[in-house]
Amino acid sequence: MGRGMGMGGGHGNWELREQAKGERFDAAVVRRAVSAFAPYGWQSLGVAALILIIAVLGVVPPLLTKEIIDRGIGQRHMALIVRLTAGVVGIAIISGLLTVAQNWGSNWIGQRVMADFRLSLFRHLHRQPLQFFTATRSGELVSRVTNDVNGIQTVVTSTLVNLLTSVFTLASTLVVMFVLNWQLTLLALVVVPAFVLPTQRVGHIRQDIQRRIQQALARLTAQLTETLGVSGAMLVKAFGRETYEVERFSGVNSEVRDLSVRQSLVGRWLFMWLSLFSAVGPALLWGYGGWLVIHGRLQIGVIVAFTAYLGRLYNPLSTLAQLHVNILTSVALYRRIYTLLDREPEVRDGPRALVAAEVGGALTFEDVGFTYPKAHARTAEGALGSEGAPEGAAALQGLSFTVPAGALCALVGPSGAGKTTTLHLVPRFHDPTTGRVTLDGVDLRAFRLQSLHDAIGLVPQEPFLFHDTLLHNLLYACPDATREQVEAACEAAQIHDVIAAMPDGYDTVVGERGYRLSGGEKQRLAIARVLLRAPRIVLLDEATSSLDSLAERRIQAALETLLQGRTALVIAHRLSTILAADQIVVMEAGRVRAVGAHAELLEKDALYARLYREQFATPSERGSGRGRRAAAALTGENGAALPSGAVVEVET
Repeated sequence: MGRGMGMGGGHGNWELREQAKGERFDAAVVRRAVSAFAPYGWQSLGVAALILIIAVLGVVPPLLTKEIIDRGIGQRHMALIVRLTAGVVGIAIISGLLTVAQNWGSNWIGQRVMADFRLSLFRHLHRQPLQFFTATRSGELVSRVTNDVNGIQTVVTSTLVNLLTSVFTLASTLVVMFVLNWQLTLLALVVVPAFVLPTQRVGHIRQDIQRRIQQALARLTAQLTETLGVSGAMLVKAFGRETYEVERFSGVNSEVRDLSVRQSLVGRWLFMWLSLFSAVGPALLWGYGGWLVIHGRLQIGVIVAFTAYLGRLYNPLSTLAQLHVNILTSVALYRRIYTLLDREPEVRDGPRALVAAEVGGALTFEDVGFTYPKAHARTAEGALGSEGAPEGAAALQGLSFTVPAGALCALVGPSGAGKTTTLHLVPRFHDPTTGRVTLDGVDLRAFRLQSLHDAIGLVPQEPFLFHDTLLHNLLYACPDATREQVEAACEAAQIHDVIAAMPDGYDTVVGERGYRLSGGEKQRLAIARVLLRAPRIVLLDEATSSLDSLAERRIQAALETLLQGRTALVIAHRLSTILAADQIVVMEAGRVRAVGAHAELLEKDALYARLYREQFATPSERGSGRGRRAAAALTGENGAALPSGAVVEVET
């Protein structure tokens, strides 16, 4: 829309470029992450119950093995051996079936939690004001919804399950081991500190690397989004920058690769250490246990059972150590997600619903001031913020004027005057910093955003079309519209014949951003879309400088239908619009310079006269003093503007 609303990027982005915080275990983040499972409480309890049953069943086979050795083999009791062996097999089958059920349940819950995170992020992003999107690269936002959420997948789908499994297994195993022989149990636990102490340092390192990987992935996604779109691809080709973009991609891609390799290697020494002590434990057990057996203080079956239990003791300890590392690593990802979810939008819903049938359409700007926040004012290229306002400076100051219901008000002024910012205040893309904007005497901030938007139709300077059919793009404004209503709107917008001539008609796919259509066709589609919505208020940022005369005439005819009987606030780019306007607001440096009709302003306001000569007069009229004579030809004898559809020839 406005020229100043530039593409945000790179170094100026809000929290997306936050500095690395002290990496530590954040209990609040962990509690909040666990609370994400609350909607699936009963299912989670069911999974936990299955994990507990599987853990308890797991302690039985070593006990049966002990009985097989001490009673079955030792007493040559074959029938007992068969029964106990069948019991071992039966428990293995039951445990296997329960494990399958537990895996299905945990993944069912985990994938829904992941989907909830993605949905929450997507919904929350669409609650942000327009300035948020002008200051943030779309690729980085895509990375938040995809890469960051995918990064926590292991935690969501398996870490909590592994945590419960390890705790239940460890607890049940220790109880049985102490019952069998407390001395051997204490001996087995001697090496436990070696499993736990080294994990803290490894967790911090991996957490920092994970944060850097996510930031690099965000940059990678941003470049892909920008350069693989049709507009970006054309720019790359037009300036022959393919090699540069490949090298830039290669650099970030290599960074992701190297960080991922480093992350996979960090902690390998720790896990080698854990494996070493996993071997030391059984050696100590057999040494001391063998001495007890030789001296008749212990049966051989107990040592065999203890050896089996060591796996159930050390494996959970090893898993818990790695889980500690994984949880620390995931804290950075959760923090990034919650940083975004906790960002409160500056523009919020009001309590009052706006009934479209009751909208009169009178707009009043009362001493309106607006300042773009410093965090959003500067783009990646270091250019000035919206409409040329310097960082943190006021874009609008003391703006006051009224647009009567059903009137056409044209905004004119030099670049950077604040026209687009003024237009954006009506649908509450921004809220005034000072003063207020009212609709039928009620502050716009009192209305619910959805009901306000239902009463407003916007035709932007650069209409956006989805990579979909013409029909889908038109129905986006009014999903319940019939085919007849769509065609009627297109006929009123002077675009139906063009669509009908296409091989697939309304089912024609327009390409990304409507690239297969001309500028004039996209403008008329945008007008048809607003007509289909039938709003009471129309906001129009005209753009016809790049169109041929035939396309401009068709758009002008479509606009006459669109604006008829509606309140309209228009950023004027054509003479016919300012001549047809009920009033013209001349803006300069965020202030109202003058308000009046065309002929009146041409006589009394030097800025308006200069703008007329520069933007609307013919080349031969500029600087020759003939602009006023041309204006006189375009108005009636009493100075009233001719109808906007009138064609007047002026000698030059």
